[in-house]
Amino acid sequence: MPSPPEHTLFYTLTVQALCSTLAVVFIVLIYAWLAYLLGNGSLRHVPGPWYCKVSNIPLSIYEILCRRSDIILDLHKKYGPVVQIAPNEVSVADLEATKQIYGTKDRWAKSDYFDHFMGYGRRSIFATKPYEDHRIKRKYTSSFYQAKAIYKLPEIEEHIKSRSLAVLDQVRNGEDVDALSLTSWYALDNITFLVLGPNHGTHSVDQTCTERGILEGLKYQQFIGPFRYRCPRLYNYASLLLQRASSRFRYLSADGKFPTWCEKKLFAALKDPRLNETHSLVRHLWELKQDDTNTGSIDVPYMAAEVLDNIDAAEATIGVTATYLIWKLTEAPEWQDKIRQELSALPKQDDGCPSFADIDTRVPSLEACLREVYRLHPSSSGKNERLVPLGGCTLAGVFVPEHTVVTSSVLALHYDGEVYSDPDRFLPCRWIDGSEEQRKVLDAQLIPFGYGGRVCLGKALATMELKLLIASLYLEHESLATLATNAVSMKQCSTHDAVPRGLECVVRFRRMKDNATLE
Repeated sequence: MPSPPEHTLFYTLTVQALCSTLAVVFIVLIYAWLAYLLGNGSLRHVPGPWYCKVSNIPLSIYEILCRRSDIILDLHKKYGPVVQIAPNEVSVADLEATKQIYGTKDRWAKSDYFDHFMGYGRRSIFATKPYEDHRIKRKYTSSFYQAKAIYKLPEIEEHIKSRSLAVLDQVRNGEDVDALSLTSWYALDNITFLVLGPNHGTHSVDQTCTERGILEGLKYQQFIGPFRYRCPRLYNYASLLLQRASSRFRYLSADGKFPTWCEKKLFAALKDPRLNETHSLVRHLWELKQDDTNTGSIDVPYMAAEVLDNIDAAEATIGVTATYLIWKLTEAPEWQDKIRQELSALPKQDDGCPSFADIDTRVPSLEACLREVYRLHPSSSGKNERLVPLGGCTLAGVFVPEHTVVTSSVLALHYDGEVYSDPDRFLPCRWIDGSEEQRKVLDAQLIPFGYGGRVCLGKALATMELKLLIASLYLEHESLATLATNAVSMKQCSTHDAVPRGLECVVRFRRMKDNATLE
């Protein structure tokens, strides 16, 4: 019989042997599992890193770090136009494949990701997944946002111009200003005017108000959005704890305050006896609701969901795009000069500004700069997910089975060196120089508003807002860089609204006259 020391040694060796055996078994099982996934998965033939083929964790980490778009761009550079980015998800960077995914022929449905964007228990157009349901809802508002409706109503141009002049008033004194905040307020004032009507719109550019605080909170929430979508229950629990622990985390309540604010605004507009006298989306939807042919598909909660989505999307996208346009012009003063010269040659209206019609058609430098900003800084997360229909499909020569989640990498398309020379550089001249055929090639791959039957309805409104704002700011002023903002702080992040890392863009505007600066 072993003595106590020998017994202890025997026991220790036995435990070590058992642990070693279990470790070997565990490693073998993991290896077998990985080998099975890599060798037998439905996407095993699709190029991509092995770790993305076996787990969703890498993609989740990319999203939580707000680097999804950049990393997927790098993967496309390494693996080609079709890349596996998760066990059941593929990214595509091919124009013809993009047309196939988002076109009207095959009618691909949206993924479950869009469940996160329901409002008041209803699905807005954006959150509607089946193609046919989306097509029906799109008819409700498409005529309201068409260019012929936006551009031919003088009150819309007058209001947007008045808001752009309000922004100009905020920068006239030559002090440092945050372009992201200013342009977000500007966009909110414009979209609430159009959605809620002139009697219920905001005036956040020139008035300290509740809306400013809500927008600030929503901007801060951008960086926790991916975690919120990936782990909603954990996020809700942690959010409540953090808000109770410190006032520093009050911004976490913004996603609750904003829907409440929108709902109050909607009800106020609906109760307004002057509703039928105004041009607004609320009136447009209310009249559709009264139409018996809609068979109850439009109710007040659905109207609220559309109001919430329209205001949120229009404010965010215009704010980000205008901010990057101002930043790029600040970095490239020669393009400020070109825009100013072309604006100065236009006839002025009573308010001292050119008409939108002239700005839109007779200022090629502004059009070129805007297109280049659309290319370099698309204002979306890149999660435009679709589900491959039954039977699967072939994308860019690679077969993708049914039910696979597919996205088109807008960033990879916009940074395609075979289409855009020096793709990392801000080169507006690419949209002016060259033949008409060359410009058609550039235009074809520029898709900041999406493609196909689900292209963004707000393109016409966005064009008017951006061009009138830049014309107001740069007709007699120039923008200068400050020490508060640099390339690092302006790095675009893969949040839902693609905001800059620093959440601000501090610049200074200075008055000019006859091409000379007035100190």
